[in-house]
Amino acid sequence: MHNPRRSDRLRYPHGMRRFLTAVALIALASRAQAEQKNLQILTGMSDLELQRTMNMMRSSLGVNCDYCHVVDDKGSWDFASDAKREKETARDMMQMAEKLNHEQFGGRAAISCNTCHRGSTHPMSLVTLPQTAPPFPTPKSTRPTLPSLEDVTKHYAAAMGDASRLGSPRILRGTREGFDGKPLPIEIQESNGRVHVETTMGEAKLEQWWDTKSGASRDSGGVHKFGDSQAENFRELTSAYSPQVPGAIPKDARVLRKEKVGDHDTILVAASLDGRTHARYYFDAASGLLVRRMIITDGPIGPLPQQTDFEDYRDVGGTKFPFMVRVSLVDPWVSATRHYSDVQLGAKLEDTVFVPPQ
Repeated sequence: MHNPRRSDRLRYPHGMRRFLTAVALIALASRAQAEQKNLQILTGMSDLELQRTMNMMRSSLGVNCDYCHVVDDKGSWDFASDAKREKETARDMMQMAEKLNHEQFGGRAAISCNTCHRGSTHPMSLVTLPQTAPPFPTPKSTRPTLPSLEDVTKHYAAAMGDASRLGSPRILRGTREGFDGKPLPIEIQESNGRVHVETTMGEAKLEQWWDTKSGASRDSGGVHKFGDSQAENFRELTSAYSPQVPGAIPKDARVLRKEKVGDHDTILVAASLDGRTHARYYFDAASGLLVRRMIITDGPIGPLPQQTDFEDYRDVGGTKFPFMVRVSLVDPWVSATRHYSDVQLGAKLEDTVFVPPQ
């Protein structure tokens, strides 16, 4: 469980601390490096996986990280400390969840902290009283008529237009709203897994570069290379914000049911991407466009969700592109909404754009 406002101080000059917190584009500097000195349950995970798991527990209980972790009178975090009883209780609960998933659910991440806590520090064990008499016999729900997977994907592909252009180099301009709700200008250049981002707040300017292997940022204090967890986080977020290519929906996906998402009547399609990663796609029943994508990763003590909402589709040279993209994670400090004002697909971008200064 981690608050980025602390970790930013570990890596950046004083003049940029508030800026980096407000922008929240720099991947969170994981507190896992400190926690690894005293990890007893959640071992063998990457910094990002550990951070996500901690935040899943935090959000399940509806608390901040100081509920289990020690903060001294100077505001410094001692993540390795076992001084709080709540931390020992959390370890017991992690072992219980891991045992249940292993023994009762064949290793699937079926049980998590949220199964019982639902945003409360105390498990929700009591039924609601008073109870009204249920109908007898219990009504049986009827399965609605659902379209085939082929029909859903064809409808989506037709609605998107020339989806092949989604993989072409692009420039995205607009604003980004982080957890504080303050919009900041942003320009993103992407090509073949390489990304360059620029944003400003007042007179301060921040640039970032990353690809499939590494990354760096530049601010008033100079150039800073990304650590492994930062680079991993950026790559994950790049994928989260990217529109869904119709051809990338697995052929063995299943059409499950109809569901309401906001004002949309949607068709829910589910798929397994690999042994521990699953996807849910919510297609607007009328337009065929994708309005929500959820990527769920199985963790040792429960599933970790990542949700992307797509809205305000507009035609960009024959291709429908969402001009509002919201990414929601168990890390509220990383969750954000992008509002694009200008989208260029098939942009001509020089390779030098993606090379950070030395």
